[in-house]
This record gives sequence, C-alpha cells and structure tokens, in this order.
Amino acid sequence: MEKLVTFNSNGRRIYGNLHLPYEGAPCIITLHGLESSKDSGKWLTIAKKLYDEGFACLRFNFQGCGEGLERSEGEFEDTSLTQRIKDYRSAVKFLQDIKKVDMGRIGVIGSSFGGMVAIAAQEKSVKAVVTLATPYKIAYPSNSQTQKLKDFYILPSGRKIKKSFYEDMEKYDILKAIKYIPPILILHGSLDEIVPVEHAYKLHEAAPHSRLEIIEGADHTFSKEEHLNKAVKLSLEWFKKHLLP
Repeated sequence: MEKLVTFNSNGRRIYGNLHLPYEGAPCIITLHGLESSKDSGKWLTIAKKLYDEGFACLRFNFQGCGEGLERSEGEFEDTSLTQRIKDYRSAVKFLQDIKKVDMGRIGVIGSSFGGMVAIAAQEKSVKAVVTLATPYKIAYPSNSQTQKLKDFYILPSGRKIKKSFYEDMEKYDILKAIKYIPPILILHGSLDEIVPVEHAYKLHEAAPHSRLEIIEGADHTFSKEEHLNKAVKLSLEWFKKHLLP
C-alpha cells in the first residue's frame, strides 16, 4: 500500500509518500539530493524494491522541493543543511506519531546532499545508514562554477540559493559527525562527475562502523539501470543485516 502523507516542519507542510507492506514493518526514510525530489526515478525504484522485500519506506520532499500539488511548502532558495535536518527530524516524528512502523528498526538512505543530512543529523532513532554519492564538504563555488548576485548564488541549473547556504555549511564537520552514527554503507560511483570519489574514501576513513563500495562506471545519479540495481542490492543487504532479526 502506498499513501500520500503530509506533516509539518517549522510550520510548513511537507509532502511525502508512505509505502507500507504491513503494520509494524521496519522502515527506511529516503533523503533526496539538493535539487532533486522524492519523485525522481531513482527513489521510485528504491521504494518499490524496499516494499517488495518487506520494508516500509517514507520518501518526502524537503521544503521548497517537488512539483505541482506535492511540492512541499517553503522556498528552495532558503535551503540549508540546518533546515533539511529539521525536515528529516520532522519525518522521524511523523513516523513515531502514526504508530504504523517499527520505530526500533528505522534506517535511512540519503543521496548526495541528502547523505550529508543523514550524517549531520545523528538521528538516534536510526539504526542503519546508507549514503549515495555523498560529499564530506561543500565549499563556496568559484566564479568559474556559478554566477553570484548580491545575496544569492545562481547554480548551474539556473536556480538561486542564498549565500547563507554556504555560511550554514561551515557550522558542520561531517567527518567528525560520521564517527557517532550507526553502521553506514557508503556507495559511490567511480565516474561521479559532481562529487569526486575521493569524498567516499574520506568518509570511510572517518567512520568507525562503515563499509565502502565503489560502483565501477557509475555516475553521480546512478543513471544506468545496472548501476542503480547494484546500489539497491547492496543497500537491501545492509538494511537486512542491521534491521532484521
């Protein structure tokens, strides 16, 4: 069963989808990347695979993300790591409140910036973590990478993001935070064109309870079916190992 759900985060309505194979199922929360959404093909595939294996899945749009009637309230340009951590924690609270899943068996899978959210939040309810193509830091962009306005940067996609996004990033040390999270599987494509594979090695070195898998030939979004299928297979094995009896 898949159901459209909503919950509040800092007074804003967040839209998501809860895939529930049965009440009391272990549940995986998905965290999309900076400019992505819950409805990208990757997340639809992951949610279906999890459901088929008996895992509930909550995928949601962070504030200002998504399309049409399921776009979460808020503005994309106000995005920050701090704000997305709040959205993530609101998603965990939503699961606690509805009492439909086993809160003793919660996992999270985050892609790119979503992986940073999963690490930085250090959410105590979560027992297993998977990251896809996740950086350990995001530096201020160079002039050659993006345009700059007075208080905004224009991303390569054309979307605006406030300068405060990068200022907020300076509050976080991802390599320190990763030392204190549950077992983590770090997945990265060898041909990632956005986040160099060296970031995955840095995360693995810093995490005491981690496993690193480099998927040969995969790009940042695991756009080829065989690469995504491998990432999903490894993720399922990880969650079964750490969340199932």
